[in-house]
Amino acid sequence: MKKLGLFLIPALAAFLSACNDDDGDYPRYTPLITTVRTIDASGSDYYFQRDNGQTLYPSDKSRVAAYRATDRQRAVIWFNLLQGIQGYDYNIALYAVQEIYTGTSEEVDTPARLEELGDSPASITPAYCNLSDEWLTLYLGYPVMDNSKHDFTLIVNRVEAPEESHEGYLDVELRHNSGGDLTGYTQWYYVSFDLTPIAPLLEGKQGVTLKIKTQQNGTKYLRLERNPGSAAQ
Repeated sequence: MKKLGLFLIPALAAFLSACNDDDGDYPRYTPLITTVRTIDASGSDYYFQRDNGQTLYPSDKSRVAAYRATDRQRAVIWFNLLQGIQGYDYNIALYAVQEIYTGTSEEVDTPARLEELGDSPASITPAYCNLSDEWLTLYLGYPVMDNSKHDFTLIVNRVEAPEESHEGYLDVELRHNSGGDLTGYTQWYYVSFDLTPIAPLLEGKQGVTLKIKTQQNGTKYLRLERNPGSAAQ
C-alpha cells in the first residue's frame, strides 16, 4: 500500500486556482483522479489512465521534471490539453501530480485479522466518492498529526454480518487503523482501493454497500453505484 503525497488536495487546488493564468500557463481543467502507468523502469516516462479507460500522455512534463512514477499508484493530476498524440486518447501539458493513498481490498474470515485492520472512525463525503470496475475512491476526513501511521483497507467481512444489505450490491466495509494517531485536527484526503483482489465477488453487481464507522454518526451504510468517471472535486 502506498502512503506517499498525503497532502490536502483542496489546498493544492486552491493554490492553482489562485495563480494568474493570463499567459495561459496554468491549468483550467477540473483535476482528475487517475491511475499512474509506467512505461520505463526508471519511472521517468509514464502516462495516466482514467477510471473509464481513457489514457492521457504528458508530452510536456517540464513543470514536474523531478516526478518519478510508480505503476498503479493513484494520483490527482492538473493539466491542459495539447494537440493529439498517437496511441493515447489525450495529449497533455502536466502541471501537478498529487499522489493519494492507494490501498487494497480483501476478504476477511478471522476475528484476529479484523482486529489487526483496526476500527478507527472517519468522516466521509459521498458526493466525492467514485466506484469504477477497478477502483473505489473515497473522500475521508479524520484527526491526524502523522499520516504515515494511518492504514486503510477495504474488506468483505465474513466474520460479522452487516446490519444493512441490498440485493445486487456487494457488502464491503472500510477498515481504518489510525496507529493511535487520533489527536490532531480533522483533515480530508482521497483514499483509493484496488478492487482486483475481490473482482470475482463484484461480477454482476450494480455497486457496493459500504459500511463505515463515522466520527459523529456512528456506523453508516452507503450505496455506491458503478461510475467510470474520475473527476476530483
